[in-house]
Amino acid sequence: MDWGSSYSATWRVFRVNRNTWADGQALEDIDVVSISRTGDGSLLESGNMQLSGDFESDYYRIVMTAEQGGELTRVDVGTLLFDTTGGDEDYGSTSYNVNGLSVLHPASTTAVTIGEYAPAGVDGAQYAKALLESAINAPVVVEGGFILNEHVVHELGSTILNAAWGVLEAGNFVIQIDGRGVVYIRPKPTQPALILSNQTSAQLFNGIEFNADMSQIPNRYVVIDGNTITVAENNDPTSIVSTVSRGYNVDVIDTSPTPVNSETYSEYANRMLKQSSILKEERTYTREYAPDVYPYSLVKASVAGMSGNFRVDSQTITCGYGITVNEKASKETQLWLT
Repeated sequence: MDWGSSYSATWRVFRVNRNTWADGQALEDIDVVSISRTGDGSLLESGNMQLSGDFESDYYRIVMTAEQGGELTRVDVGTLLFDTTGGDEDYGSTSYNVNGLSVLHPASTTAVTIGEYAPAGVDGAQYAKALLESAINAPVVVEGGFILNEHVVHELGSTILNAAWGVLEAGNFVIQIDGRGVVYIRPKPTQPALILSNQTSAQLFNGIEFNADMSQIPNRYVVIDGNTITVAENNDPTSIVSTVSRGYNVDVIDTSPTPVNSETYSEYANRMLKQSSILKEERTYTREYAPDVYPYSLVKASVAGMSGNFRVDSQTITCGYGITVNEKASKETQLWLT
């Protein structure tokens, strides 16, 4: 399937079997469907659906069948927990406006047990998987792993979702949700999921907005653990955000350090300062659909207004004759190297 060339599309929405996560009965009379995704370290996606047929709150899967040159391709665009928020009654006909919640939603409303913690020596990715599986129906798949050096105690009142994200951030891991609603726990991607170039520029519509702000990038990372204080400092005169170049400090204070894979506090502070010393040059654009591109994915671009690797921050997916994606992505430039 060449997503840069024209194709026709038909749409179906299936109720999802919570036990098998397979397609169930098709939903009739769908009028409008949209999905929004954001790499916010939280729920990741939401949606909206307008329909004039019968509806019951449940998980539903949005499916496109694309036809190109006589070939049919099924695309699972999104799977969400839909619930009615309102509607309209007109001459005996009822239409519904339905909000879609992330498959992670139940993990955002369930609190962790008081005193629960991720123990030192545990695989953080597998621990987060177990946390999520205790609350959500969606399948959870882990790719890779990392070992926690110390206990990570979850804050009082923390939700399962916040606790999982807190552990995963220690290993620079992320959560992504595919079109079938399968939850993936994996390292933050380092290889492009999409290439935008002169050869593929038919995927990109005209107009790219840009923005860049380095004012909040720190030049010192301070780790406090009891009476022990460890500081990583960027005093490199060749770095435009260093204490030397700026003439003042921009500090991050970390009172809950989570070192991994046997690193020292000094190594941890340096790693965290390096991760924090990234300039995000934002680009906002609209493109045609391509599969398997989600928040945190990388887009490699070599077109006017975009050059280099950009990490996807957010997407709005509009379903019509085909799929268009309004996307915000950021080029990550390392402004300090240890």
